[in-house]
Amino acid sequence: MACRFQTEIIKLLAFLILMFLLVGCHSPVKAPESLHYDTSKLKSGDIILRKGFGLISEIVVIKLKDTLDISHCGIIHIDNTGKINVIHSLSKKVSDFDGVQTCTLKYFMEDSKTESVRILRFRNDSNSIIIKKALYYLRHQTPFDEKFDEKDTTAFFCSEFPIHIIKSGFNIDISNGASIPKFSLFLNKDYFDEIEFVVR
Repeated sequence: MACRFQTEIIKLLAFLILMFLLVGCHSPVKAPESLHYDTSKLKSGDIILRKGFGLISEIVVIKLKDTLDISHCGIIHIDNTGKINVIHSLSKKVSDFDGVQTCTLKYFMEDSKTESVRILRFRNDSNSIIIKKALYYLRHQTPFDEKFDEKDTTAFFCSEFPIHIIKSGFNIDISNGASIPKFSLFLNKDYFDEIEFVVR
């Protein structure tokens, strides 16, 4: 009896760990009114980092032990009409659609702690390679990487998505081969410039 109880506890813990790896954001809450964001400097291909609301996002941050309180990321896409979207990868376990998908920046920000949001621009992307590749994977409905295998280029978890695009497009591995890369690697000034976005 005790052994079966311990097995159930282990299963529950394993499920919670899996959930924190699968999701970076949910349960939107309004940002403090003193904060807002300015989209005027955004470009397609910019990488957006954010921390979501709720327990899962907190677990992601704790598990990564990063210098940044970030739990999710995506790639900015500004379409021909000027509408700003975010292309990102989510599991079907936490989303209506599995894998690489798009949402409006407004929706993405509603699921974000505004003070946590950072925008980074890869310096070498003068030919807009990042957004071209992101749109390619979006069109091909690339699935979410449930195994979190950075060597599998047929599916992507959220941070793996822009890292793979940079590696395949520029032959630069910004993650230095990390299996679960930290979000702070996007602050590497050798490769990225930070774009002013959150206004206080």
